[in-house]
Amino acid sequence: MPTSGRRLDPADLLLRHRRLIYVNLTSELVVLRPLVIGAVITAFGALMAAAPAPAGLGLLGYLAAALLVHLGWKRSRLGLHRFGLANIVTLARLVGTGWILALLIQAVWVEPTAAIAITAAVIATICLILDGVDGRIARHRGETSSFGARFDIETDSATTLILTFTLVVFDIAGWWVIIIGALRYAYLLAAAALPALRQPLPFSQARRVIGLGQAVLLVISLLVAGMVPAAAASGWLALLPAVGLAALLWSFGRDAWGQLRHRDQ
Repeated sequence: MPTSGRRLDPADLLLRHRRLIYVNLTSELVVLRPLVIGAVITAFGALMAAAPAPAGLGLLGYLAAALLVHLGWKRSRLGLHRFGLANIVTLARLVGTGWILALLIQAVWVEPTAAIAITAAVIATICLILDGVDGRIARHRGETSSFGARFDIETDSATTLILTFTLVVFDIAGWWVIIIGALRYAYLLAAAALPALRQPLPFSQARRVIGLGQAVLLVISLLVAGMVPAAAASGWLALLPAVGLAALLWSFGRDAWGQLRHRDQ
């Protein structure tokens, strides 16, 4: 009985298999190379700023995040596309977040000193500046992608959460300040139960300003506490993150209300 189609030569099958392996390996190297370099820089910087144990935990935090970045890259199916300068800038922010984590653990491990607060605030300031750079680079170089956008957002969230814990350790604010860092994760958990909260949000300049503003207020609080320790003891510095929290609650509440109101549309 005749068969339709052309039988593949075993040599062709072998060639296709080799090409597939090459494509997969190349895609892995595209993302693994910058992640490994980031790990080395994180370890070096953390050891310069903290004792070996806190530095190791800071590196461990970076490695956990790097694993998620790697998984996100594989799921995005970017194939042979380069990692991109914009994502490298975001990765630099992730390295900075690892350093801040090491400093936070150092403050808990030994004691919260002014030098730690100032160093963490300076690193966070650089991360904030880079946060405004990576998006522009992506648009200018044609590197925008869903992976890059998610990478940017998750790095922001991790940095903010760690900063809120830092404010608690330095007695700048009470445990309530952690709500600032945990609010987005709570929103994601709520979205898992309420499909309406998974709807895409329209662009909002207010949302962008509040997101940046609350991070700036956290950094200013930490920097002032390091430079003027008496300011943290007086309690007035807590007003800065309190304003940020109030604005953030309004922003999340407005978005959630809008999504729930239009859930049937």
